Amino acid sequence: MSIKKIIFLLSIITFSCKEIVENRSPDDLIPPEQMSKVMADIILMKNIKRESSYIKNKKNLLVPEYLYEKYEIDSLKLAVSQSYYAKNPKKYIPVFKMVEIRLKMLRDSIEKTLRAVEE
Repeated sequence: MSIKKIIFLLSIITFSCKEIVENRSPDDLIPPEQMSKVMADIILMKNIKRESSYIKNKKNLLVPEYLYEKYEIDSLKLAVSQSYYAKNPKKYIPVFKMVEIRLKMLRDSIEKTLRAVEE
């Protein structure tokens, strides 16, 4: 192979690998504290729907519109925020740590209530 072909191939490989990523925070980003509350509610709703086959008539209450109204957001704002956080793991990790703490507190509260009822 000639030198010209090698240089040409190397330049194509070099320029084709360049990725332009715009990593700016969107204007309507859900703040981390609120995002953790939204994510915790999403996790709870999905688990309730999956595990609670005996409340089939109540499942229609667990819809995304509930979250939109509760947190005064819309589906676009949620999607944009989830996409931004997913592209920025260093900013998403604290959100999920808050979710983990929130769910642990809820579990502890439920266990405490169940112990009190059993006594």
